[in-house]
Amino acid sequence: MTTKVVVLVIGGMVALTLLLRYLALSRAGMPVGWMLYLGLPITAAGVLFALRLVNLGAEWGKQERRGGLRSRPHALPLSIVPVSERLRELEDLRGRGAISDTEYSARRLDIISNG
Repeated sequence: MTTKVVVLVIGGMVALTLLLRYLALSRAGMPVGWMLYLGLPITAAGVLFALRLVNLGAEWGKQERRGGLRSRPHALPLSIVPVSERLRELEDLRGRGAISDTEYSARRLDIISNG
């Protein structure tokens, strides 16, 4: 909510600045009608775009809290199977030809390094 207020306040300040500049330059006799007709609508469009981005950001946060697609996956619990048993199973897989020597080496290293 406070982000929306900040966006509106800054947008209002920019619009006020453009309006004051227009009034000051028009009193000096310069042709600046384009500034009023082009500057203020562009400022309004920028403020609306910024508010839309704020709304999108708020929706992303809600979706993560609800467990949506963008939420971080939770870590799986570590297995309680001892390392020696896991190594025996791995050796059995290699013996049956279910995994290659390269895959055996990689998995063995992973089991030993991660416990």
